[in-house]
Amino acid sequence: MPSGMIKSGLTLLALLLTACHSPPEEPRPVPATPQEMQAWADKVCSGRTENNCRYFAEMQYGIQRNFYNAHRYHGRTCTVTVTWRQNGRYGVQSTRGDEQLCLKAWGVIGSAENLPPPPPSLPTSMVIELKPD
Repeated sequence: MPSGMIKSGLTLLALLLTACHSPPEEPRPVPATPQEMQAWADKVCSGRTENNCRYFAEMQYGIQRNFYNAHRYHGRTCTVTVTWRQNGRYGVQSTRGDEQLCLKAWGVIGSAENLPPPPPSLPTSMVIELKPD
């Protein structure tokens, strides 16, 4: 067998082996439970008198819990406008910022379960600024 064919065959084999050894993706976390969100809010809001602190803490925890691989978006920002819908979920109205992060945020917020409804003292629409660490 000519040495050129052997070399090409070894290169192809090396490429196939490399593809098989690529690092696995991080597992997708399970959506936050109401109990986990409440525990997080209790921790964050301890000693605060602000009535809406629990709501914002639960929203933060619920979004972060569903936002797997956030490290891939380090240094990027996205502003997301959301509205509480009658179906018990938030709908994304618009995004502005890094395209990849905004697409990810749209999917995370639109499919997130167990995010709390806004309290009566707040409007049903709000702006969320995302800046993954």
